[in-house]
Amino acid sequence: MRKIFAALLLLCLCAVGTWYFLRHRHRASQALPELRAMMRDEDAPRVIEPSIALDVNETADTKVWSGAAVWFSVGANNAAAANEIASAQALQSKLERLPANAPGKERLRAVWQQRANPAKITLGSAAHPWTEAIQLLVRDASGGERPLGIPLQLLGSPVAVVELDAYTAVRANFGATSLPLPAGTYAIVACLGATGSWQGKICSEPASLTVTDRPQRLTKEQQIAADEQSARLALLAGNPQALDEYGHKLVAADPDSVSGHMYLGEASFQRGKWDDALREFTTARGQFGERHPKALEPPQFLNLRINQSMEKSSPE
Repeated sequence: MRKIFAALLLLCLCAVGTWYFLRHRHRASQALPELRAMMRDEDAPRVIEPSIALDVNETADTKVWSGAAVWFSVGANNAAAANEIASAQALQSKLERLPANAPGKERLRAVWQQRANPAKITLGSAAHPWTEAIQLLVRDASGGERPLGIPLQLLGSPVAVVELDAYTAVRANFGATSLPLPAGTYAIVACLGATGSWQGKICSEPASLTVTDRPQRLTKEQQIAADEQSARLALLAGNPQALDEYGHKLVAADPDSVSGHMYLGEASFQRGKWDDALREFTTARGQFGERHPKALEPPQFLNLRINQSMEKSSPE
């Protein structure tokens, strides 16, 4: 009996296995469903608007003393256009895989053409530079905003008008030689209002600025750090007098100071004293090599200024 039962069970299993195999072979032999051009949410074109970024003393989270030098760097680009071009490339790949008569392909092609050529954004005009549309605000914990309310100087000479495409960016710096804010932590945002073809308002992510009371007496390291900040501000502002002042302070504290000799070189360069500039820049590059022997090359700024100083100091 047991042998008969085992034989019957084996026969049933074989029959089921054969049926399962034939059924799935039949399904596999059927034609695959026709590819269709499907539009997902992420395929929708993006709104073309500028992207704004803010750094304080070249970082998104900085700590300074009250009364110290401070500068706010505002950058703008057209990241939305860059994202559109990247999406267009993905759509192009999708189009290449679709059959010529795939449903919805022409609609997808029209979207691809639109996204492959995103709009440009013009900031500023000859009469009203784009920097006039920048406002620095303090954001509180509840999301409320108020003007930063401190006198700031536009540093250097940024372009008045810029056309932002997918590959163009622009930056402007606003600074103060002495920060007049009381101690505390501030969330600072930069907002860009209507300017040029841009008629909206867009703000950056907050940058954190922590202000502490200045020590009554600074250590040597603290004084060097403070002079470095003031010299950097002078460099951004193109102020040769301040560059010379703080460059000499840094070299007095450390005769081998790379930045001190660089700032002295820049002060001479801006005054047209090419031989003095060349001497200081060359000294800075030599000290950089001694302090960073494994560096592949000195900072590009030093190389550029050395070449420019040599060209200008050479006789006609």
